[in-house]
Amino acid sequence: MKQRIVIRVLALILAGICSGLAFADGATNARERFFLKRQNCAWTDEMGKFIFECVKKNDGFNAHWCHNEALDRFCPADESAAVDEKAVARAKEAEKAAAARQGDENPRGTIEHEKPMLKD
Repeated sequence: MKQRIVIRVLALILAGICSGLAFADGATNARERFFLKRQNCAWTDEMGKFIFECVKKNDGFNAHWCHNEALDRFCPADESAAVDEKAVARAKEAEKAAAARQGDENPRGTIEHEKPMLKD
């Protein structure tokens, strides 16, 4: 019984360390940066009314989109917000590399640069 508890506690500690490492890079994509730049915005009744009308206009759908639009419209971006520039640069490079690789695959899933190896 004690061994199970110790294993579970160690697993929890390991999960906490791993999640801490995963989020240590800071804001790595545009959506995270969007919210970080508006994190100190105070909620107003005008924002609530805008979201209500937006959701009502969309028949109850797109609540996330309406929320993002409200933040964009009513909350000025704080350009001095803490954004890790190195993490932004790494994320942009990763996005470029992924975009460059997207066109290389054929319908069967073979990557173009692997085709010469398969011809032998």
